[in-house]
Amino acid sequence: MQQEPWQIELKNCVRTLEELETYIPIENKERMREVLANMRLSITPHTLRLINFNDPHDPILLMCVPQERELTISPEELVDPIGDETRSPVPFLTHRYPDRVLIYATFFCSMFCRFCFRRFKTGEATPGPTRIDIDRIVAYLIQHSEVEEVILTGGDPLTLLDDQLDQWFRTLRSIPSIRRIRIHTRVLVNLPSRITNNLVAIFTRHMDATHPMYLVTHFNHPWEIARENIDAVAKLVNAGIVVRNQGPLLRGVNDNAATLEELFKRLTDIRVVPYYLHQLDLAKGTNHFRVPIQEGIALMRELQGRVTGIALPRYMLDLPGGKGKVPLTYSYAKKSQGQQWHIESPMGEQTSYQEPL
Repeated sequence: MQQEPWQIELKNCVRTLEELETYIPIENKERMREVLANMRLSITPHTLRLINFNDPHDPILLMCVPQERELTISPEELVDPIGDETRSPVPFLTHRYPDRVLIYATFFCSMFCRFCFRRFKTGEATPGPTRIDIDRIVAYLIQHSEVEEVILTGGDPLTLLDDQLDQWFRTLRSIPSIRRIRIHTRVLVNLPSRITNNLVAIFTRHMDATHPMYLVTHFNHPWEIARENIDAVAKLVNAGIVVRNQGPLLRGVNDNAATLEELFKRLTDIRVVPYYLHQLDLAKGTNHFRVPIQEGIALMRELQGRVTGIALPRYMLDLPGGKGKVPLTYSYAKKSQGQQWHIESPMGEQTSYQEPL
């Protein structure tokens, strides 16, 4: 059977140090092999075209090229930083919130991000669910009718073949309580050729006016938004699929207000809804990417008022141990006395607000 362009592109990813060395010098190969033993290497041809390899601080390079700093583990860092496995009643499923579950359709990715919080699975080539595993997942969902939303994640579920995805959607739509399907994927960023007309047709076949399909992607820097990415997003949005964006705050990549402002506005312009900006999870070997929470709150405060509300995501912390997400917010209001409040306006002006008695 003839392969599609996206499959050919996947085959041509940079996956070895020898291949990477054709783009960038590698000084200590032994140390780098230690890095890759913990987290594999894969960079798509699309992403390679966007990197300026003459700039060691290129933000896209930092996100996908392995560094020796990944071998430095802070004592606070965890194997399973958000407790996926502590809330897993059956294999390949996490039930953290009452009305929704995560299903790990695969642990393969087109590109392995160096800040990945699920590197304990994706980095070790963990096998995906078998037919028996899928049957157990379905049985669990039928037993738990409070679950209305399924989030297909991984790994990257859109690295599965079309017929595999079609089967997943058909299976999930056969469960009456499932109203929404959400897909978490980064192929819109690093493998936009994956968004084919046939894939879009599969999505639309399994959605209607009251059973939507959502796609959440992960653009982290405005330079990742190239023409191919814009076209891929347009295919999805024009077909009625809601596309949102979430990603981490990353040291050296997007930890300044100007970059975040450009990212959020460009996403909004191409009809991608900025959804979450995450405080980087405590995954092992990622501390060099981590921005202190106080800095993140200050950045979001700086953007309030200068970025339209439709382009401003929420800054979130995913708590260790599977305890869920909480917003990290700046406090604009302080109680004074009685019904009076001291309020800071978006532009920093101090004012008072009197509630009616």
